[in-house]
Amino acid sequence: MDYVFVDDSAISLGGTALTLEAIIEPIRDRVEFVKTPDLTPQHLQFKKPKIWILGNITALTAESHKALQQLMTSEPFVKIEFDYGYCKFRGEIPHQKLGGSLCDCPSSKDTTAALFSELYKLVKQKALHVFYMSEEQRNFHLCKVLGTENSHKTSVLSSCFLKKDLAKMELLRQKPKNGRYAIVDGLGGWHTQAKGVSEALDMANASGFDYSLIKTHTHGELLEKLSDFASLIFLPVIHDTCPRIVIEAKLMGLEVLTNSRAQHVYEDWWHNKSPDESQNYIAERPTWFCSKLKEIHDCS
Repeated sequence: MDYVFVDDSAISLGGTALTLEAIIEPIRDRVEFVKTPDLTPQHLQFKKPKIWILGNITALTAESHKALQQLMTSEPFVKIEFDYGYCKFRGEIPHQKLGGSLCDCPSSKDTTAALFSELYKLVKQKALHVFYMSEEQRNFHLCKVLGTENSHKTSVLSSCFLKKDLAKMELLRQKPKNGRYAIVDGLGGWHTQAKGVSEALDMANASGFDYSLIKTHTHGELLEKLSDFASLIFLPVIHDTCPRIVIEAKLMGLEVLTNSRAQHVYEDWWHNKSPDESQNYIAERPTWFCSKLKEIHDCS
């Protein structure tokens, strides 16, 4: 295998790992996945990829932590940041709301925070490149972890989508809309709170919108149901780095009502761009990523 991808959710790929699957779609037959808690030092003895790709690496065991330290010290790797993995709560707002204090990661002396801090020092020192979902997220990380002097080894990848899903959304864009507003329900608990479902409902009710709160069980069902609507209301409470749901809505022809916590909304490929223009940008991101990997390997 040319690449080994380590991630908390890197299981047999399918609906639960759409972003991971899309990122490596152009090189799928050259990538092996290892789930973070399954990583052991033995993997490093028997697997010698061109580059290791590290995604979310917070689901640690003592053995996988040891293996990651060894990997990041001695093996070529890149890091993909899907959110704010340097924080034990995965971001400043979750830290404040769930932890009851301002985020002091990665300098905290808390045992769990210190564990992540140790790994992110190695990201700063050893990563060949770090990829982000949005410019604003990248700026957060440069300030808190990497330092602006390391900006040259960072890039914005953005959310990625499978070709078949992009083709499906393009077809659904032609579907007649019902003139109503959609709010997508969360998974309950903190997830629902973080995604701003309550805030979206408050906006809809205060504005007198004709809306539905929709909940589905599969990604395909979500696309089909959401594409009936004229607009999506999505008001995340957290810093949502590049939320897929608003991109899917736009690519299916919906008006999107969101806030600046959806961190990609001022980027050129999204801001004041047509669905076709945004889709053209999104469609090429996996190929761009794979080309960047080759460039990094050739220059390392």
